Amino acid sequence: MFAVLRNSAVVVALVLALPLAGQAATMNFDLLPDEGAQLDTYSENGINVTGFGGVIAYESNPGFAHIDDSGTGLASTLDFTMSGLFDAVEFALVSFGYDFTDTPGPLSDNLFVTGYLNGSVVTTVGYILSDIVGASQMFQLGAAFAGIDKLRIELLYPVNSADCGAPCGHFDLDYVTLNATGPALVPLPASGLMLLTAGLLAGGLRLRRRR
Repeated sequence: MFAVLRNSAVVVALVLALPLAGQAATMNFDLLPDEGAQLDTYSENGINVTGFGGVIAYESNPGFAHIDDSGTGLASTLDFTMSGLFDAVEFALVSFGYDFTDTPGPLSDNLFVTGYLNGSVVTTVGYILSDIVGASQMFQLGAAFAGIDKLRIELLYPVNSADCGAPCGHFDLDYVTLNATGPALVPLPASGLMLLTAGLLAGGLRLRRRR
């Protein structure tokens, strides 16, 4: 009987240790409230997001997270994490451009996407927000954002702007997709239950033969 229990325990441990490799999750912000809720964190589909510089909320468009670079109570930085390592796959945004009161000069990058691992920067990409004004666009992040434990999307006030309001730039964020790659404890799927049953049967047959 001890052998049966031992074999079963081994099977259960193997099943529970299986990683969630290849399973993509998407944060669509479908249940995100407006600014009045004063949220610092939000979770959806196994993805957690923490806001900095203000609260996580939609402004005028439900189903989006709105980010301002200054002057409001909305977040300027969003950090995305999962229970283990992940590949950052893509995100979508709608840019509302700049709030200039005069013709701006050349602008530096002010939208930054950064991948972290154990607190260190793995990779970062910068964009000039004025280059992506208009309809919703999808940003593919690629192999450089694989095997990370935090994705940061950050909007900064452009340092070389003139006659710009606050916020100077802002956008709506949606469809943040992360692909889990690290091990995590998961409920037993159907295949896991079949594996567990096979282990129990094998242990039972051994015990019966010994008797």
